[in-house]
Amino acid sequence: MSLSRRQFIQASGIALCSGAIPLRAGASGQPAALPVPPLLESRRGQPLFLTLQQAHWEFIPGRRTATWGINGGYLGPTVRVYNGDDVKLIYNNRLNEPVAMTVSGLQVPGSLMGGAPRMMSPNVDWSPVLPIRQPAATCWYHANTPNRMAAHVYNGLAGLWLVEDEVSKALPLPNHYGVDDFPVIIQDKRLDNFGAPVYDPPSSGGFLGDTLLTNGVQSPFVEVSRGWVRLRLLNASNARNYRLQLSDGRSMQVVSGDQGFLPAPVAVTQLLLVPGERREILIDMSKGEEVSLTVGASAGLMDRVRGFFEPSTILISAVVLTLKPTGLLPLVTDNLPMRLLPDQFVDGNISRTREFRLGGSLPGINGALWDMNRTDFHALQGSFERWIIYADTPQPFHIQGVAFLIKRVNGNPPLPEDQGWKDTVWVETEIELMVWYPQISSDHFPFMYYNQILEMADRGCAGQFTVQTAS
Repeated sequence: MSLSRRQFIQASGIALCSGAIPLRAGASGQPAALPVPPLLESRRGQPLFLTLQQAHWEFIPGRRTATWGINGGYLGPTVRVYNGDDVKLIYNNRLNEPVAMTVSGLQVPGSLMGGAPRMMSPNVDWSPVLPIRQPAATCWYHANTPNRMAAHVYNGLAGLWLVEDEVSKALPLPNHYGVDDFPVIIQDKRLDNFGAPVYDPPSSGGFLGDTLLTNGVQSPFVEVSRGWVRLRLLNASNARNYRLQLSDGRSMQVVSGDQGFLPAPVAVTQLLLVPGERREILIDMSKGEEVSLTVGASAGLMDRVRGFFEPSTILISAVVLTLKPTGLLPLVTDNLPMRLLPDQFVDGNISRTREFRLGGSLPGINGALWDMNRTDFHALQGSFERWIIYADTPQPFHIQGVAFLIKRVNGNPPLPEDQGWKDTVWVETEIELMVWYPQISSDHFPFMYYNQILEMADRGCAGQFTVQTAS
């Protein structure tokens, strides 16, 4: 869009008078403290209640607006479960439209995965009992309503789901929730001048907003002790990638990915986080210097001026979270462990190779749109397969009910921070995965694989498969 001279002068004056901040992002000027979602744990058979309902939230301080959430607030509580437990989960849909829910990263049979076969009408419950049988991992639960997943996640139906095990409890890592171990849910939205989220999905590609939110607020801070701080990162945006870095250029230690710990910590100065992906990082705050986690450069003056006249996809602020050391003694004083897991040897031969081509401007996988009445292939429980995935345009990709290792990325070895077990991956051009099938599913309760750009998945860039027991 081109601006007339009059429009430019008017907008420039407004922007300069307001500190070059568009009105819809204007606030009190004081940074907000990081909201830490309440912790909901299941121990000794206690059920977990997750109520999907309308809520109110201040995306801009002082401007309360209607939204969706779980258990009364925007987004949902952090759920923590333990390997070896059987967890009774009770969803209740108090919204005025049907919703389906799932836990991405959780290794359960297809009948417990959620999705289209487990659609909840308004005022209807779904109460699965989930057998937790997997290593420690940071997963996330969210709406996966067919053809409405993008809108429902954008509205606020998402939260972190933590699995703990004996290894995670024994490692000398920060593990005091909300003290030195923080959930960091990153999203981008577009807010109107009243602070209400606006969702207008594009005709192609995915939705991009101009306002960066962390746990539902803009540019928050958190006070921490002078030691190691653990951030559990989730990209819950509909379509935006984030390349994370620290404002002073120091390194971060990546200790975990989608499906659990890496073999050893990996030091990085930049870290890619794509939609649906989870990573855990440690930041050394022992020197007592304030630092911000950022996603690069933010909008300049001209970009902000244009934002007065047309929707913008350039982030107003690039600050995810600012860490402010308080001088308190750390709860974890051990040195960072050199190893997190023993060497893992994959015990299994590749049983077959599958190829998938992800559509770009035209949605679909291998030329076909998702059909809930069609099973695209069958696999065997416990088997390993080679998946070679090609993308017409770069995009994130997720597979339910499996764990995979990245073998090659555009013909090259994966980066060190990508060498653990995963379930979500960025496909730039071509990627080779070794996929393991630990759980069973059926034609009525299949697993899905889909483009993690949620609007693309809603348009049919998805498929489904079953996993059968070996005879």
